[in-house]
Amino acid sequence: MSEFTLPAVTVRHDATADEVLDVLNAETGTTSVVLIDGRQRPLATVDRTRFLLRLSGAYGHALYAHKPASLLADPPRLVPRTVPAVAALRAAGQEGDRVYDDLVVTDEVGRCLGIVRVADLIRGLSP
Repeated sequence: MSEFTLPAVTVRHDATADEVLDVLNAETGTTSVVLIDGRQRPLATVDRTRFLLRLSGAYGHALYAHKPASLLADPPRLVPRTVPAVAALRAAGQEGDRVYDDLVVTDEVGRCLGIVRVADLIRGLSP
């Protein structure tokens, strides 16, 4: 997994949707933001596409801007750093609606070490 792991963009778990929007605007290549607790453990992930679609809809920004970003987040898709890439790819395919969501790589005590983009796994594992 280490060859596919990228640095995660993280914010504290109580960040507002407006704060996450600022992060996404500053980091244009970011596909997700990981919401973490005080011990660096991932609590949720914000998928860039779904998040921006909700905010750009009618009244979306007005409804969510000052509320916790966790309202627009999904449970993190965790993979231990020791898991083989093939097993991580298999785990990614278990949920039909979130197949291409980033995987959050964790250490032995559950701290966020980075993310893995599923598209990178597919490219890296294909012959």
